Amino acid sequence: MAGGQHDIIEARSRTGPWRWIGVAALVALVAWNLTSRERPDEVAPSFPPPVPTRAGAVAEQAPNVLHPKFRQKGGRRILDVVFPDGSTAEVSYPAELGLAELGVRPAISGRLDGDPGPYRQLTVPSGGPAGVARGQPMIRKLTRKVSLWRPMSPAEGEVLLFAFEPWFVALRDLKDGMPFEQRVLWARNLRGKVTKGGYLVLDATLPVRLATQGEIVGGEPLGPQLWFGGARETLLVLAPVPGCDVASIELSVIEQRRRFSAEACQDGVYVAASGEQGHVERTMAGMTVRRRS
Repeated sequence: MAGGQHDIIEARSRTGPWRWIGVAALVALVAWNLTSRERPDEVAPSFPPPVPTRAGAVAEQAPNVLHPKFRQKGGRRILDVVFPDGSTAEVSYPAELGLAELGVRPAISGRLDGDPGPYRQLTVPSGGPAGVARGQPMIRKLTRKVSLWRPMSPAEGEVLLFAFEPWFVALRDLKDGMPFEQRVLWARNLRGKVTKGGYLVLDATLPVRLATQGEIVGGEPLGPQLWFGGARETLLVLAPVPGCDVASIELSVIEQRRRFSAEACQDGVYVAASGEQGHVERTMAGMTVRRRS
């Protein structure tokens, strides 16, 4: 029978010679187990053991956003931002734009090396675990810092949630979903650290590979990004894209909002904003971005 996530084997009680064949098979299996214990050189495949979880545990509510500190200079505010690949930039803007008050979250895409499948996006969900759970219980823990949750929408697969204190990063899978072995590779090989300013920097070891600056597929930038605001507010996205060409980029997180939007390139950084027209226009006109590293 074709196997799914849960294979079902139908058992029937039998009499006659089939019963004695079953008994003989059971005796042989016990004997094999006893013999195998005497062969320490044979190592079973390594899988992470289940991590105990408290039944009915309520998902933790967490802000999962950074309100960065700014410097004041000549009537303007300046943010020293850090992208999730560790690169940095300086963002200068008029105080009335309130970018720091909007809050900022990192985003980046990645894939397993050699996997012909699509890139998967790593984002920071509002509300942390509670924002992913949406009232549903956790499926299981893959490691101490990585848990598996039910899909956030009918069109998606399960969610891997990484805990990089105080940040929580979600990998929202596709409808078909990754096999268990691939989820384990993600859980074991993605790492995160937090800078002094509170920004999250992500790193990975093979076979997990994070997208780099300038990687674009179908117009979608896959490399490191910072998202300011969102929800009902203006959404501002900064993405380092060397040789940035606005005409060749269509950022889905901006396009899917179906609100007024504008985009530009500043010093190798793609800048896009979506929201109320007046605020978007003031943001794009008043903000300057300069790469630092």
